[in-house]
Amino acid sequence: MPRLIVLLIMAPLILIACGKSVSDKDVHWLTVHEAQVAIKTPSGSWLTESKPNVWVDSRDATHYTVGHIPGALNIQLSDPDASGRLDTYGTIVVYGESYKAPIADAMIKTLISKGHDDVKGLELGYAGWVAAGEKLNKGHDPGRITESTKIDRWHRVNVDQD
Repeated sequence: MPRLIVLLIMAPLILIACGKSVSDKDVHWLTVHEAQVAIKTPSGSWLTESKPNVWVDSRDATHYTVGHIPGALNIQLSDPDASGRLDTYGTIVVYGESYKAPIADAMIKTLISKGHDDVKGLELGYAGWVAAGEKLNKGHDPGRITESTKIDRWHRVNVDQD
């Protein structure tokens, strides 16, 4: 009988301690074409309101300013409200500089752990997008312009110059 009582007391504590962990199995990488389809496909169902989908450029602000996927938000893991900025979106496709970029992988896992349900990665990243001949945009993300985004980190080049 005492073992049963201990088990009943410990079971909820064990379940609480075993929160959702995110592993490599939870990260789904998409080709450029698959990612474009994911972005264009409406999220939600007939029971829930449809939300717009979004690209997330997880690279630093200088790389984003020099070139990014049209419509992408520049969000980094160090941003205080990185996850909150994405609450109004459905499918989130994250990319980094190149093939399965570690920063993109970390961003995907962080967003999943914070409760975002539909987060994917662009397998070949920005480099794969460019290699596929897709359109690019330049400029700052209006949601996160700071003085540090006006020049590169080594203060060599004004990123507004072509």
